[in-house]
Amino acid sequence: MLQDALIVIDAQKGMSNVANYEQVINGINDRIDAYRAEQRPLLFIQHTDDEFVYGSDPWMLAPQLHCQKTDRILLKYHSDAFYETGLADFLHHRAVRFVEVCGFQTEYCVDTAMRVGHDLGFDMAIMQGLTSTTGSDNLTAAQIIAHHEEIWQGTFGRVLPNFGLNPSNKK
Repeated sequence: MLQDALIVIDAQKGMSNVANYEQVINGINDRIDAYRAEQRPLLFIQHTDDEFVYGSDPWMLAPQLHCQKTDRILLKYHSDAFYETGLADFLHHRAVRFVEVCGFQTEYCVDTAMRVGHDLGFDMAIMQGLTSTTGSDNLTAAQIIAHHEEIWQGTFGRVLPNFGLNPSNKK
């Protein structure tokens, strides 16, 4: 099931320390390929800050990501993919209503995109297991991801079932 557009958030080299990075990137690539095959809008959001300095190795998109030279990449300087990036204008101009989000980090930039997108009137969706993060002192990455998927479902969007990825394998 495809939405009107796919937004891939912060799938960058500097995020390779998140849980199940390769598995999540592979799942994101499956979504990229599906959207590309249907010629639906596909956007990559690239985080830029003191840790992800423009042009640095951590800032670069993951090399295994199915991003092409002709794909649209928007730079963001805050956790909000909609803030001063032109993302909302891009989506409105193309009459996009249904938006699927995937990427990193679950509780930061992905969560912000789900909530802000919802507040801007988009119908937001995320495929189960296609975000990731690192654990904290109090919660494992799997707990953080499950908690956010539970909050998003029915409140800020929909969590789509992912039959190709077993969320219980997340660490």
